[in-house]
Amino acid sequence: MKCIGILWNPMNSLREEAIEDIKRYATIEDTICVDLKDRYLDFLEDIYPFDGIHKDIHIFKASTMIDKYESNEICILFLELEDSEKEFCDRKHTYIYRNVENIKSFIRNKYKNRIKGYSFDNVFHMTDDKNEYLYTLGVIYKYVKVESLKLKKRGEL
Repeated sequence: MKCIGILWNPMNSLREEAIEDIKRYATIEDTICVDLKDRYLDFLEDIYPFDGIHKDIHIFKASTMIDKYESNEICILFLELEDSEKEFCDRKHTYIYRNVENIKSFIRNKYKNRIKGYSFDNVFHMTDDKNEYLYTLGVIYKYVKVESLKLKKRGEL
C-alpha cells in the first residue's frame, strides 16, 4: 500500500528523529524536502480542500502552521506499508486503514509536547487510501518542480 506522509514545518527541528520513528512502521521509498516559501498557504488549501463540513479548516491550518516558524519547509515522505484492515474512524466519519491510523497517532502523540503551538494536524499528514494518495500526489506535482525528477525515476510522474 503506497502512502504519502508530510512532516509539516513545526517538525523541521525534529524531522530526522520522526523519520526514524516512521521507519519502524513503514518503508520510506523517497523523501523530498522543499521550502514552499510564500506558496505554503496555497499548498495547504490544496491538500485540505474545503469540503463543506470543516468550515474553518483553512483558517485553522493557517493559524497553526503559517508565520510561527522560521521556514515553510515541509518534508514529503513516499511510504509503502503492509495492507491492513479498514476500521471506522469517528474523527473522520469514514473508514481508515488501521496501520495508517497507528502511524499518525504515534507520531502526533510522541511529538505533541515538543512542538510550540501544537494542534492536532500541524505535525504529520498521511494519506488514508488510494484516492487520497493520488489526489495528494497531484498537489505535490503542482508545487514541487525540480524535485519531481525523483518521482519520474519511480514511475509516478
